[in-house]
Amino acid sequence: MENKPKVLYRGIKLDYNALQDYIFTGVDMKVNYTPIIDKYGRETVKDGNEYGVYMSDNLRMVSSAYGDLHHDGIPINKTLIINDERIMIPSIGVIYQIDTSNLNIRKPFISTSLNGVYNNGFEGNEWIADVVPADKYSIYRVRIGDDILHKTEDLDLSTAEDVSEFIRQKMEMRKYRLEVFANAMAKMTKMQIATIGNSEMDILKSIYGENGIKYINEENLDTTKVENMIKYLIAKTIKQNEADIDFTTIKYINSLEAQAKDIDSLLEVLQNAKLKNEQAKATFIDRKQKAGITTFTTSLFDTKAKTIDNLIAMILLRKKKDEQHIQSEDNDLFPDATPSEIQDWQKIKRVYNYDNLSESMQKRLENDFRKMLNNHQRKNIDSDELLDTDDFEEESPEKIERIGRRL
Repeated sequence: MENKPKVLYRGIKLDYNALQDYIFTGVDMKVNYTPIIDKYGRETVKDGNEYGVYMSDNLRMVSSAYGDLHHDGIPINKTLIINDERIMIPSIGVIYQIDTSNLNIRKPFISTSLNGVYNNGFEGNEWIADVVPADKYSIYRVRIGDDILHKTEDLDLSTAEDVSEFIRQKMEMRKYRLEVFANAMAKMTKMQIATIGNSEMDILKSIYGENGIKYINEENLDTTKVENMIKYLIAKTIKQNEADIDFTTIKYINSLEAQAKDIDSLLEVLQNAKLKNEQAKATFIDRKQKAGITTFTTSLFDTKAKTIDNLIAMILLRKKKDEQHIQSEDNDLFPDATPSEIQDWQKIKRVYNYDNLSESMQKRLENDFRKMLNNHQRKNIDSDELLDTDDFEEESPEKIERIGRRL
């Protein structure tokens, strides 16, 4: 027999049901059913090939035939199709690496009907062993296939104490999110589902996928940041009517993030949009009246105005809560400070972009302000007297352009 390879690979696919009882490591690999005797009296597996644990010396074959998965799995709802795709619990592709030293392997006999697909048509050879002991193999890769909400994911098992349980938990979370999504979609009418295209699917993934807006507590978001305020607005919009998701409004909310650097500028963007909408409505009415048209509707402008007003109201209410929370935190930080001194502290925080500083630099700024309070030097203090600007430049050079201005 030709020299056996030092390393072989074995691939398997597991659907969600098969995953429940499967043990990934620590047990010997062997065929889990008794051999089937063919007409020649030979022991075979179900496809008629020789009985044994199959492996290959071509990793590319194993990856392609077993390790790569595309919309493979178990449908959650067989009748529900969203954007031409079923909601499926994906399968898992597992690739093992086998050390062949002191392992009795051989090339198998292949059923005549399967000779044309030997090694799945790839270069290289197939090999078998009666048993592969637990200490002769390791996991090369575990891949969860893609599904309607998630991309393909290769699992990092390096910190997993119990590999089998770790993988099952990952799959349970996938299954949970897909079931929540399926239940929400089942509440929609056929007409609503028919309008879901690629852009709507992107929104649905951001809602129901991993780290989706559906699973956040929007009240706990730090909405002093524009990114989180956008999530907050979307979450509120979804909860208003999850059975009829307002994709138009969510798309509009998403478009606001690139236009604003902070919450005040976000409000300014909306106020400008409100003014432009009013002007466009007035122009539209004037044009119709000049054309002698007396019957027309301004519903598009009115709907947009209502949307903008609603968003502004939500932001202002949330902004007020955030300011009250920050005020409370600052009072706790400097319990002996007067309201005027707290205002000074808040000005200093804005100058130094406090929220984006490292924890150590935040502590230093707090301590310097505390010293200032103790020395009664808060009036006419230059902001660059609080911190050494050289140290600050090392910490975050792009954030110091406002240093040196008087408060």
